[in-house]
Amino acid sequence: MAKQIGEQADKIPSWSWVAAAVGLALVAGSAGFMLFRALAGDPSPPDLVIETEAVVPNGSSYLVPIRVANRGGSAAAGLTVEGVLMEGTVTVETSAITMDYVPSSSQRKARLFFSRDPRKFDLQVRAKGYEQP
Repeated sequence: MAKQIGEQADKIPSWSWVAAAVGLALVAGSAGFMLFRALAGDPSPPDLVIETEAVVPNGSSYLVPIRVANRGGSAAAGLTVEGVLMEGTVTVETSAITMDYVPSSSQRKARLFFSRDPRKFDLQVRAKGYEQP
C-alpha cells in the first residue's frame, strides 16, 4: 500500500507547524528591519568620540587603551587615530593606529604604543581621517 501525500502531511505534529511559523516570522521581521534601516537610516556622517583609559606599562613600552564611539548615522572605514605626546609646544612622540571598520552606533577598542611614559606628557588623541564604506 502506497501512502498518499495527504496522509503524510496529516502526520506532521502541530508543534512543528507552530515552530515553522515562528521561524518564518523571525526571518521576515529581521529582513524587514534591515530593509527599513537601509532605506530610512540616519544618513549623517560618523560622529567619532575618542576616550583614553589608564596607561598600562608593557615591558619597555607603554600602552594607552582607547575607545572609539561612533554616534553618527554612517560607518567609518579605515579610521586612523593618532596619539601625540606633547611637552609644551614640542612633539615628543607620535603613535597611530588604523581601525578597519567602526559601524554607526557602536564602539571599538584599540591600544596605542609609546616608548615614553604618556603620564609625564600632555597626551592628545584625535581622529585623522576615514573612508566612506
